[in-house]
Amino acid sequence: MTVALSVRSRRKGTAALGAQWQAFQQDRRSGQGQLLQVMRVYQHGRRGSKAIVTWCDTGRQQGAWFWNHVPAGAYLLVNASSGYGPHSHNPNVLYVRPGQVRV
Repeated sequence: MTVALSVRSRRKGTAALGAQWQAFQQDRRSGQGQLLQVMRVYQHGRRGSKAIVTWCDTGRQQGAWFWNHVPAGAYLLVNASSGYGPHSHNPNVLYVRPGQVRV
């Protein structure tokens, strides 16, 4: 009985993830954002997270600042912009506000 419930729960979870992935792809194709993966979160602050992200379309990595907390491994559809990072002196930090993320 427990095994059947476990398998059934996994199937529901897999189906939900598949549906979410399809929605991401549809929104991306319709120009509602670009898909990235959070590769590594290297600092959590009170107001957000610093991370390394990889753009799924190009494979290019970029430093990012999220005005919220994001988990490593997450795929996010974002509509954000890049700018100068004063703490790292990086001219190309991706700045992502909560309203610019679809999870």
